[in-house]
Amino acid sequence: MDLWTLGITGVGVSAILTGLALFFFPRWKLLDFPERYQLLRSPKPYPGGLVFWVLALIFFFGFSSLPFFGAAILALGMVSFWDDMRPLPAWGRGVIHVCVAAFIFWQGIRIEFIGNPFSAGESFDFTSLPLLSAFLTILWIVVIQNALNWFDGVPGLSVGVAAIGFIALGVFGLVRQEVAWESSLPEFLRTSFYLAGICVGAFLFFLRDKIILGDTGSQILGFLLAVLSIFAGTKIATTLLVLGLPILDSVFVVFRRIVLDRKSPFKGDTRHLHHNLSRQIGPQKTAFLLLFLSAVLASVGIFLVGLQKILILVVVMISIWILDWWSLKKS
Repeated sequence: MDLWTLGITGVGVSAILTGLALFFFPRWKLLDFPERYQLLRSPKPYPGGLVFWVLALIFFFGFSSLPFFGAAILALGMVSFWDDMRPLPAWGRGVIHVCVAAFIFWQGIRIEFIGNPFSAGESFDFTSLPLLSAFLTILWIVVIQNALNWFDGVPGLSVGVAAIGFIALGVFGLVRQEVAWESSLPEFLRTSFYLAGICVGAFLFFLRDKIILGDTGSQILGFLLAVLSIFAGTKIATTLLVLGLPILDSVFVVFRRIVLDRKSPFKGDTRHLHHNLSRQIGPQKTAFLLLFLSAVLASVGIFLVGLQKILILVVVMISIWILDWWSLKKS
C-alpha cells in the first residue's frame, strides 16, 4: 500500500470509528464528568482517545514491523484511560510515563546525535554517553507527550496539532536528504502518514465538540509524535518548531505556577494560552488561529536548517508571550 493510500485509509477508518463512538459511548456509559469542572451541560462521549488507541494498536500489532510501539501504547493507553475515569496522582502518572519512555530507549529508539545549530554538518555525539542519551530520550518523550496533553483545552486543538505534526514529519522524511540513507525510513514514512490520516479523519468530530479527547488520546498522540521525532534520523529542532506552541506554552505555564503563583506545576488551571485566547475570541477561532500558526511553524521546520530554526524559535517564544499578555490584559 503506497503512502497516500495508507493515509486515506487512516482518514476513513478513523471517521467511521469516531462516528461509532458517538453512537455507542453513551450506551456504554463512556461519558465525561462536567460536574468536576462546574460545567452546566450534559455529559459528552469520553474519552475519544480510545479511537486513536485502538487504531494505533491495530496498526502496530497487525501491519507494522514495530510491535514494541504497540506494547508501549498498550501500557500507556491503559493507564491514561484509568486516569480519565478515576484521576491518578501526578507522581503515579509520571512514573508510568518514565517507564514507557525507558522501554522505548531500551528498544533502540534514542537520541544519540543532536545537530549543532552554529556549525552546519556537525553534531553533538552521545553514543559514548549512554546515560546522558537515556536521560535526554526519556526527558524528550515525557515532555512532548505532556505538552500536547496540556494543550488539550480547546475542542480539536490537540488532534489538529498532532495531525500537522505527523504530516510535517512525513514530508520531512520525503524531502530531506540527510535522512534518505536511514534503513528505517520506509517504516517511519508509513507510520507518519497513517497516524496523520487517523488524526485528520477524526478532527471535525473533536473540533465541533461532539466528543472529548481525554488523556487517552492526547498522551498517546503526544507520545507517538515524540518517538517518531527521534526515529529514522528526524531532527529535534524540527519537532521543536512543529510543536513549538504547546511546548513553549507548557514552559510558560510551569514558570508562572512555580515562580509567580508559588504552587505545584502539576496543579491544573485554565490560564494556558488557548484558554486565555478562547475567552477573548471564542474556542473555535482560537483553535483555527493556533492550528494556522502550527502549520506555518511546521512548514518552516521542514525547510530551514541550523541557526535559522533557533532564530524562528525565539520569534515564536516572543509571539506567544505577546499573545498571552494581550489575552490576559483583555480578561
